[in-house]
Amino acid sequence: MAKYFLALMLSCGVLTSSVLATPLSDPTAPPNSRSSTSSAAKQVSLPSIQAIIVGGKEPGAILNQRFVGVKQSISGYTLSRVHQDYVVLTRANKQYRIQLDKVSVKRVTGQGQ
Repeated sequence: MAKYFLALMLSCGVLTSSVLATPLSDPTAPPNSRSSTSSAAKQVSLPSIQAIIVGGKEPGAILNQRFVGVKQSISGYTLSRVHQDYVVLTRANKQYRIQLDKVSVKRVTGQGQ
């Protein structure tokens, strides 16, 4: 009888440990949260814009603290158009418009002020 009891206790212990070893899902997590984290890790973020240079010999923008001219690339995005308060970047046949903050827009003339 003690043999059967010991065997029963050991088998219950094995079953309990296998159940406890499975990872639990978070009931408060949003649906499809696992798939969105893997795609978010693969997605490259848009460069941040600090300034836009229009006119002159080479129009461009300061993106991620670096000057980028028209048709030049940064972080996989190509600067395709430069406007007074926004630029257009392209990547994989998609266009992205990054607008410069209105507080940062400053008109500079070539005559000293």
